[in-house]
Amino acid sequence: MATKNYAYIGKGIIKLQKSGGAAVDVGNASALSFAITEDQIKLPNYRTLGGGSYAAVSRISEVQVQMTLHDLSPENLAMVLFGTSTTANKTHTIEALVTGAQEFTMTFEGMNEANTGQEVNVTIHRVKIGATSDLGLIGDDFASLEVTGEVLLDSSITTEGLSQFFKIEIVDPD
Repeated sequence: MATKNYAYIGKGIIKLQKSGGAAVDVGNASALSFAITEDQIKLPNYRTLGGGSYAAVSRISEVQVQMTLHDLSPENLAMVLFGTSTTANKTHTIEALVTGAQEFTMTFEGMNEANTGQEVNVTIHRVKIGATSDLGLIGDDFASLEVTGEVLLDSSITTEGLSQFFKIEIVDPD
């Protein structure tokens, strides 16, 4: 039996959906990744000489999603500046720092460029999007928004074996 190729170069579309709302495409994004923090508790071996661990427990203490967005749309700017966006007379106005971090369901409709466009879909059930770390307004390169969000538990998912945080679906190509 041949080994399947799971080499990966990802491309795709990121969508955010507020509770009760429609999913909105955030536009062109050059990066999407998870940052996973693991805590370890170790019990040293006191029974014999030489050290080592007698027991160990590892727990994931935090999962963050990190994105680099390249569409500085009024909606994206309002989201990452904790603001609001209004439009009047062809002018979009973003009022910054008037709301707080917003919660969304995030979906990634991905394609694996290294494996003939194989679908790779990710659903994050609850994510709280933080503020951008930088908003460049002058430069020689295209501007981007570096955004981090905290992946939160979704207590409405109660079926044993299903993640209350996120899932990744890899579709084998025909």
